[in-house]
Amino acid sequence: MLWHARAALFRAVTACRSCSEQEALHCLICKLGLASDMVLTTVLLTRYAKRGLLAPAQKLFDEMPRKDVVTFNSMLAALGSAGRVADARALFDRMSNRTPASWNTMVTSYCRAGDLASARDVFEASLRAMSSSVVSWNAMIDGYCKAGRMDAARELFDRMASSLPDVVTWNTMMAGYLHGGHPASAIEMFHRLIDFQQRQQHEEEQRLNPTTVTMATVVTACTQVRDFALGRQIHLRIQQQGIRMDAVLSNALVDMYFKCGSLDLALEVFRTMPCAPTLFCWNTLIAGLGMNGRGEDAVAAFHDMVERWQKNNREDKESRPDAVTFVAVLSACSHSELVPAGGKLFAEMLPVYGVEPRTEHYGCMVDLLCRAGHVDEAARLVQTMPGRPNAKVLGSLLLDARVREEGGVRLSEWAASRISELDFRDGAAYGLSNVYASLQMWDRVEEQRREVSATVRRHGNGPRRNQPGRACCDVDSF
Repeated sequence: MLWHARAALFRAVTACRSCSEQEALHCLICKLGLASDMVLTTVLLTRYAKRGLLAPAQKLFDEMPRKDVVTFNSMLAALGSAGRVADARALFDRMSNRTPASWNTMVTSYCRAGDLASARDVFEASLRAMSSSVVSWNAMIDGYCKAGRMDAARELFDRMASSLPDVVTWNTMMAGYLHGGHPASAIEMFHRLIDFQQRQQHEEEQRLNPTTVTMATVVTACTQVRDFALGRQIHLRIQQQGIRMDAVLSNALVDMYFKCGSLDLALEVFRTMPCAPTLFCWNTLIAGLGMNGRGEDAVAAFHDMVERWQKNNREDKESRPDAVTFVAVLSACSHSELVPAGGKLFAEMLPVYGVEPRTEHYGCMVDLLCRAGHVDEAARLVQTMPGRPNAKVLGSLLLDARVREEGGVRLSEWAASRISELDFRDGAAYGLSNVYASLQMWDRVEEQRREVSATVRRHGNGPRRNQPGRACCDVDSF
């Protein structure tokens, strides 16, 4: 009878979904006199650890009369995941019997904490103890990649025996190069992976099969280097090999096709996504339509996204517009000069969607109004901004005010002076000289350029400081 109870408890602990259930099962185990059962208590400890409940996990561990290496590894993982690296190391040093999992946990814990020197010491010790595995290698390489130390990561990668790297190793190196600003190197690693896979024996091919992560990384790299022909080939390879599409890979393909101007392919990938679009997928769709001059379609996509959000009683975070969404849709309105639509969306940001307008949103609106010739309205909007307008916002006024002849020059002068207060290196003053030139005011062109040259000589390469108490021109005067 006790054996049946033990088996039922084991299944219950493994399947429990909430902390309260787990605590109730813990109490039941104690009441049944099974607290000394090492298998049951180790499973319970593991569940506590996975839920981040470190205090009950530690208490259970300390009270266990017997512990094996699995128990120690569970507690070690719990401490490492909680960022208690010093406590994890103390427990690791107490272990008389260490498995590759023990070494992997310590290497990963140090890497996660950013202590790569200690991680490397433990990693090298695991090699000497003949207890390393590909997990340790991958953890150490990942630590170097995330720290931007690609030379150290490549050195370890090259040290691995030809049979040791798996697809995770290759993915880690590719992602490291991509995020480090070296997309061409990520593509080169992808080609090496494919070549390496083809040269392996049949039984080794499975562990080297490209995954959705592999493909999303290389597609993003293709987008960054503008190699859209290769990106298209990779998409065909994905389809031919039946590689699983997820939101990240779908989004990478949508972004690539938009940036190479293949709108139909971008929309096809978006429509045929096997899962519901995530927030960043919607943002990519809206931004891609906008950058390709399809402003009305971008606004329609925004409303489709909102409709999905409203159908889910506004609880679906994956369809709730955020600050990035509004930058995308307002930029789309600006590129297509959709003034009423942009103004309505901007006005509804906070009261309807709970997104507070930031400087970049004001910048989009100023650009929209200026492009459509509503420079006076743009100037008034700048005055109502909650913070100081940045150079991008003021630059829109500077560039577009020239069409208003004399009044436009006055507004441009105001915008240029405000930008130069922020940082004279922005080029605003040179932009103002171009405004004068477009109106054939050649004496003002020379005067402005002399002033810029004098400013550069006075301040060198440093930012120009604001003069204390300096008054700014009132935008309403234009």
